[in-house]
Amino acid sequence: MKKLFFLPVLLISLFFYSSKNISAQSNGYVITNFASEISIEKDTSLSVKETVTVNFPYEKHGIFRNIPVIYSANGRTIRTKLDLISVTDENGAPYKYSLSKYFRSAQIKIGDPDKEIKGIYTYVITYKINKVIQRFDEYDELYWNVTGSEWDTEILHSEVGVDSTFAEIINAECFAGSFGGSERLCKKEFDKKRSNFESTTVLGGGKDFTIVVALAKNSDLVFPTLWQNILAIVSDNWGYIPSLFPFLFLVYVWYKRGRDKRYIADSIYYKPTDAKERDVGILEKSHLSFVYHPIKDLTPAEAGTLIDSKVDIHDVIAEIVDLARLGFIEIRKIEKKKLLKDQIDYAFIKTKKYDNSEELAKLKNHQKYLLKELFRSTVIHKSIENAEILFKGSDKHLDEARKLLINRQYVLLSGLKNHFYEGLPVFKTKLYEEMEKESLFYEDPEKVRVKWFGMLVLAEIISGFVLFIFIKTTGNYFPFISQAVWSIPAIGFALAMPRRTPKGFSLYQQLKGLSWFLGKGKWRYEIAEKNLFIEEILPFAIALGVLKQLAKDMGELDVKPPNYFAGTTIAAFSGDLSNFQITTTNSLLSSPQGKWSGSGSWSGGSGFTGGSSGGGFGGGGGGSW
Repeated sequence: MKKLFFLPVLLISLFFYSSKNISAQSNGYVITNFASEISIEKDTSLSVKETVTVNFPYEKHGIFRNIPVIYSANGRTIRTKLDLISVTDENGAPYKYSLSKYFRSAQIKIGDPDKEIKGIYTYVITYKINKVIQRFDEYDELYWNVTGSEWDTEILHSEVGVDSTFAEIINAECFAGSFGGSERLCKKEFDKKRSNFESTTVLGGGKDFTIVVALAKNSDLVFPTLWQNILAIVSDNWGYIPSLFPFLFLVYVWYKRGRDKRYIADSIYYKPTDAKERDVGILEKSHLSFVYHPIKDLTPAEAGTLIDSKVDIHDVIAEIVDLARLGFIEIRKIEKKKLLKDQIDYAFIKTKKYDNSEELAKLKNHQKYLLKELFRSTVIHKSIENAEILFKGSDKHLDEARKLLINRQYVLLSGLKNHFYEGLPVFKTKLYEEMEKESLFYEDPEKVRVKWFGMLVLAEIISGFVLFIFIKTTGNYFPFISQAVWSIPAIGFALAMPRRTPKGFSLYQQLKGLSWFLGKGKWRYEIAEKNLFIEEILPFAIALGVLKQLAKDMGELDVKPPNYFAGTTIAAFSGDLSNFQITTTNSLLSSPQGKWSGSGSWSGGSGFTGGSSGGGFGGGGGGSW
């Protein structure tokens, strides 16, 4: 009977013995015990004594121990300072060792390269480390990974004791098991001055042992001062400084070279005798000017560009309508009745004034170019094809259209589709050049934007290179995210770099007043001769983005359409204007195919709220060599 009882016990013992030997054989060594003694010093540093007992069944030189010294979590980096005091055996005899940096850890390599050892050896590693006691509202905390999970062998047993002479221990917890898990395969006990912990599972190979000790707020611990903390945070997290560099650079440049200039004198309607000027204040609010008429010597496209410093398609449309107002072309609505939906197109027809060289000479360069592009050969050829479809079944209208088209006197808006877009870049360039020549901007706005966007890209590259160094040494990627986020407003400042001259700023203020005047419908009460007013103001309403409100007011007042806008009625004009703008936008922009390791695992939080095995400071791992 006794034999039957001892047989299972013998088999189980042999199983565990053979398992340990297999582990030792596969990795060349096994850690039979990992004991740690931690003392919390008055200055909040830790004095740590690790006693590591190792069985070498095969010849080795020794072991190495990796202890993390740089921790990153939740966008914050903490750089601790590790002072290695001694590396000895259990009797105090010193071992030969070297201390080096290994990624974000300090690596202690113990052993003699000229000597191999075999059997059981004990390594006593004593060191001090700071900045690992974290402060919370209700308690201070030591959150410490005792063994680390990055060992290439098993740790059969581990225990740790924590002495707290200068602060009362009010709670304790431990985690042992798979890295990142919340398994509590461990035992704990504590009183006011000491806490003891013991793992009840085999560690290493992805499993580790973490402890948490809560300390009373009312203690004799001396924490760093506020300024010391600030300096430490800045020093540890310096990567955030270069992440802000591109944004701060653009803000500075915009403040110095991007703000508009204005005359010191208050008048915006004429150049003052004393033409002294100053920068427009960042939060400066200007009085709204009351303007009831188009701005003299300013074309609609220039007005729209002066408002937002860029050429929009509405500015081009406004300029086309203004050319009709000036008498160089006539805009005619063409409507073909169909069963489900009427087919609508618009014709641009040359007038006698178009061929008058003296009248053409009065136009600005961008206006002349626009007139020429409207009647380009490719547009005329496409218009002929479209006219045959549009006027099918109406020989009289088709013959009239063909005659005008052949004589290059007539184009259809639909003929501009997939052709007109080619001339838009040149139109923009000529318009910018004209505005620079008229001293509305100091430089071509497009060139200014390209220049400073390029400078921003260069600043981002320089900043990114510096951040690469920071990320490589700390593992903290948040400064890179910070750089990406701050790049968005930085782009805004780069795009806002075009600078209006005092003259340009005065006209800008007048245009803001005109836009408000039209948008609020004030002209309904202030203007007596409404038909003449509409003829002059319609192109500016398109450029200033208030066409919808103006058309609505015109419909309510039964104001007749301008003479240069043929083929429509008072009742239909509001809808025709909106349709014309939408159709023209689509046609002008249309183009073929749409062209236009050795790391710690501090979590940044408390070990009592979401703690886990592998969390906290400490950790790392090691191996044999």
